[in-house]
Amino acid sequence: MLFTVTHQEKNARVGKLKTGHGTIETPFFMPAATKATGKYITTDDYQNAGVKALISNALLLSFKPGIETVKQLSGLHKFMNFKGVVFTDCGGFQMSRGIFQTKSKKGLHFRNPFDNSPVVITPQKIMNIELTLGSDVAMMLDDMSGYGVSKEEARIAMENTHRWGKESLLWHKKLKGNSKQLLFGIVQGNFYPDLREESAKFINSLNFDGIAIGGVAIGEPKEDMYAAVDAALPFITKDKPRYVMGVGSPEELLELIGRGIDCFDSVYPTQNARHGTLFTSKGRISIGRLEYQHDFTPIDTNCKCHTCQHFTKAYLHHLIKLEEPAGKRLMSIHNLHFVLQLVEKAKENIKKGTFAEFKDEFLRKWKNSRI
Repeated sequence: MLFTVTHQEKNARVGKLKTGHGTIETPFFMPAATKATGKYITTDDYQNAGVKALISNALLLSFKPGIETVKQLSGLHKFMNFKGVVFTDCGGFQMSRGIFQTKSKKGLHFRNPFDNSPVVITPQKIMNIELTLGSDVAMMLDDMSGYGVSKEEARIAMENTHRWGKESLLWHKKLKGNSKQLLFGIVQGNFYPDLREESAKFINSLNFDGIAIGGVAIGEPKEDMYAAVDAALPFITKDKPRYVMGVGSPEELLELIGRGIDCFDSVYPTQNARHGTLFTSKGRISIGRLEYQHDFTPIDTNCKCHTCQHFTKAYLHHLIKLEEPAGKRLMSIHNLHFVLQLVEKAKENIKKGTFAEFKDEFLRKWKNSRI
């Protein structure tokens, strides 16, 4: 079987997902290596921090360097020198960016940001791109509606997603050949509970290898995000990996692991780090505060990351005041390591049957911390 659950505590669970680049234990967190790299952080930093999976954006990589360049090295793994599991997103999230133009029943219309040429992404085209990139897990083409849109707009996007889901499966099967690539479906429906239920039922009825909940973490309040996930989850099989896209804050990770989610991705840890907000076992700190100017202790004395083993808060304070790129790299390494270790601890506690207590204790400290 591609996916098996090995431990469970109420809804929280630990499992194993088989991919073309090995078996990965769930739940797991993926940093966003959008353009085959992070910002100020590279794939060797990822591996040193303990990253076992990451996600790249197939649409943006098709623009530059182009899929033929990646194909010459037999895929993304060798191109960016990453030995773990690689997911590729279809690029639907880029609808919220300036390169998006419009959409039709056929697909999504963009402008190539490098030469301004028009590009139409269809299920056939994105499946070919993702297979050529050679990721372990490809995401279907979906239509993500923005936060606050009308129910009619949300329904149109959901119906496009359903049509493209069926077409993505068809083309993936036709083009796949000997590839071991998995294909995940994406539930949409915006923040309308009945649409989320309808979408979850439809996507779940198709023969995807895993099911993602998309269209969340797009600026909505946390309560709305949890409500959207809760509306979809009862209609998604427990026999496949379940993935909430775009979520990466420590609080949200633990809340969603408790709901039975197996996979996450986000820029949240590294984005916060670049702006000087660092995660610790006692809560969050803002390293730019004057109190850290002469603090010669590591960010977190309990942390084993490269940054905490070699640098002090005073040095990082100095770097952020100078806006030095090196500081952004070092702080990104720390926050990423922190989130990865948090997920590992969550798994350990699920296996021991103590996840609920672990979650409550962590969230008590987290919510009481000041920045």
